[in-house]
Amino acid sequence: MMKYLNFSEDFMEKIKKGEKKATLRLGVKDYKVGEKVIIRCGNKELGIAEIKGVNIKKFRELEDKDILMDGYISKDALRKDLERFYGKISDEDIFTQIIFDMIEI
Repeated sequence: MMKYLNFSEDFMEKIKKGEKKATLRLGVKDYKVGEKVIIRCGNKELGIAEIKGVNIKKFRELEDKDILMDGYISKDALRKDLERFYGKISDEDIFTQIIFDMIEI
């Protein structure tokens, strides 16, 4: 049984174009490198991705490359979007960074 990686519908185009290759999830999540997951945006299944990397990081530890892989141009824009889903976040909050590659759309 494949796991899902769920996204808001507004991320579909960025994922399709390869502008979003990573996602941050609050807390420690159980995804493994090499695992295949179904990418779902809103209620639409977009395709299958392979997990290329899984990192546990505090928000303050995110670097520019992490922010760009997530499809953002600034840490502030990323924080603002994360707060849409999780409420107020602090620099000490722990996230699981999931890096993925679409293999089937």
